[in-house]
Amino acid sequence: MLLREWAALKYPGYWLREQVRLGPTQSSLVNVQVSPALEAALRVWNWYADGVLVAPGEVLVIEAKVQPTPAAVGQVLFYLELMASTPELTASLSLPFVPMVLFAESDSRVTRFAQAKGVRVEVYTPQWIADYLTQVQFRRRSTAIPGANLQTESV
Repeated sequence: MLLREWAALKYPGYWLREQVRLGPTQSSLVNVQVSPALEAALRVWNWYADGVLVAPGEVLVIEAKVQPTPAAVGQVLFYLELMASTPELTASLSLPFVPMVLFAESDSRVTRFAQAKGVRVEVYTPQWIADYLTQVQFRRRSTAIPGANLQTESV
């Protein structure tokens, strides 16, 4: 939802392809012969980018996360390497491929890290972020106040 909203606002009228499988699979089985059908089934495990958007003069490969993480930067750089070998993108090979991370939250350290690696950073905070934070992100966190004494009574 984050990616769709951002793309509609930033690139109205351009087609955002979501969960794009990239490259032919490089996964293989070692020392085991399998049927061609089973070998073809391995392609289901191809890596995929959250989004690919052919924008004016460039093709964006996008990894979207609510929380900014350095791992997202590594993911999108890996996807960038796979794009040239993706059959569906051969028509776009004349355009530069640009790695981009989209975050709902801002973290200046992750932004600097990404930019130093040549990754574009976009921050888009949607209206529904408060609901997401309370229902998803913060539900996994403890509600205890940091530093509070959590002693239990003996029975």
